[in-house]
Amino acid sequence: MKWMRFRVRTNAASEDIIVSAMADIGLYGAQIEDKVPLSGRELEELFIDEAPVQAIADDNGEADLACLNFFVEIEEDRLKLSDEETVTPEELKARMREALDELRQFSDIGDGTISISVTEDIDWRDNWKQYFHKFYIDDVLVLPSWEEMSDEDRDRAAHVLHIDPGAAFGTGLHETTRLAVQALRRAVTERNGDGSTVLDVGTGSGVLSILALMFGAASAVGVDLDPLAILAADENRDRNGFGADRMRALKGDLIGDDTFRSEILGLCAKKTGYDIVVANILPNVLVPLTPVVPELIASDGILIYSGILQTKADEVSAALSAAGFAVEKKETLGEWCSLLAKRA
Repeated sequence: MKWMRFRVRTNAASEDIIVSAMADIGLYGAQIEDKVPLSGRELEELFIDEAPVQAIADDNGEADLACLNFFVEIEEDRLKLSDEETVTPEELKARMREALDELRQFSDIGDGTISISVTEDIDWRDNWKQYFHKFYIDDVLVLPSWEEMSDEDRDRAAHVLHIDPGAAFGTGLHETTRLAVQALRRAVTERNGDGSTVLDVGTGSGVLSILALMFGAASAVGVDLDPLAILAADENRDRNGFGADRMRALKGDLIGDDTFRSEILGLCAKKTGYDIVVANILPNVLVPLTPVVPELIASDGILIYSGILQTKADEVSAALSAAGFAVEKKETLGEWCSLLAKRA
């Protein structure tokens, strides 16, 4: 089996936003090379496919500040993004270029050049597991399938999220997910008396949907554009002891597909809309998503957005205002923020 490697030159500060942007176009699992020393916390809780590497250099021997490597399986003369989609290398590079150009409008992403190479069969998809260890989000223990709880964990953890994310999907340690989890927990607690219903947009590995149930929600529906995300979410749901009667994950486009939106609304136990809608996605998806949210959320519903760089918060807030929502709470962590909104 052969793989094509797409290598993006950037800077360390832009690693997260570029990885997120590439996920939006179907590239999951980045190998990150930089010269930034890992903090003590990162060494203890290294959680995605970011193995420690040697300093990197370009063809001229000059050190790059950071490089991101994305691997795509070669199937005949095309690249396999998923079971349902293949593209040519030129098409994929053009998508990447467009996403990088959009990021450059509001962020210094550095060089931003893309190089392509071919490599033979490699085990990069599984190597990352040796770096993903259990960790906490407040009193929630996130436990990968290949690790076990300690006695200390049993005393400390109020909830245990059993997860096998695969190299493609999030695990919960990133700041944006932490912000979403904290806001979601408060929202579910606020609505717990009436058995809250949750819509998780961009569900990925199903982390937010599963945690919503753990926090007391009656049901959760997750949606994602990638069929692999749906598979991961379903497997993690089962791993945590919930059934399809409590949590569903479906593939579809809420923004552009009226029929799919109707189907998702039909899955809500309360036909007036979901009590809580949560989306941990970049602003280039949150902004066009916002006009259709009123169709899906209850009149007194709570809307939680995360995945927002603080420099983009005003843009997202403006989209919320235009759709009839008022931001009631903004929380920040690092360079990221989350917004909690209700109907104005």
